[in-house]
Amino acid sequence: MLEFQVENLSCGSCANVISRAIKTIDPNVQVSVDVASQIVRVESGRSGKELANLIEECGYPVSKSAVV
Repeated sequence: MLEFQVENLSCGSCANVISRAIKTIDPNVQVSVDVASQIVRVESGRSGKELANLIEECGYPVSKSAVV
């Protein structure tokens, strides 16, 4: 599982934007978004770099990522 610390993640709408974007490139993905801690957890076959880039393309800077 990959974990991303995402800046400016402040509401449910933000979480939906990120979740939908990730699901467009991997329909079988498992995405969990914790708005309070600004953490996005992803279980996917895609690379961490690819997912981080996608999150950033949505307008949300990724300050750090980790494999958990």
